[in-house]
Amino acid sequence: MKNSFLLGLILGAISPALAYYLTEFTELHLQLFPTKPAGFYVLAATVNLVAAWISHKKGFDKIATGLILATFLGMMWLIFTKNISI
Repeated sequence: MKNSFLLGLILGAISPALAYYLTEFTELHLQLFPTKPAGFYVLAATVNLVAAWISHKKGFDKIATGLILATFLGMMWLIFTKNISI
């Protein structure tokens, strides 16, 4: 596997995109997280951070950096678009 920042950024964008799709276009979020509208986004961030940790442990530091940046940008997007107070 190539140790690339861009690859980490692309891989890191997959789980937030999937969370967006599941939240906006399905009713699954109402069944699994009826009182937590950002439930899938929290799971997406968790998946990205675990993947970054594993990538870092295996020596793929640039991929881990891309994953962390994608997670940060995704959570900032969530805060600004969903009006979540910190």
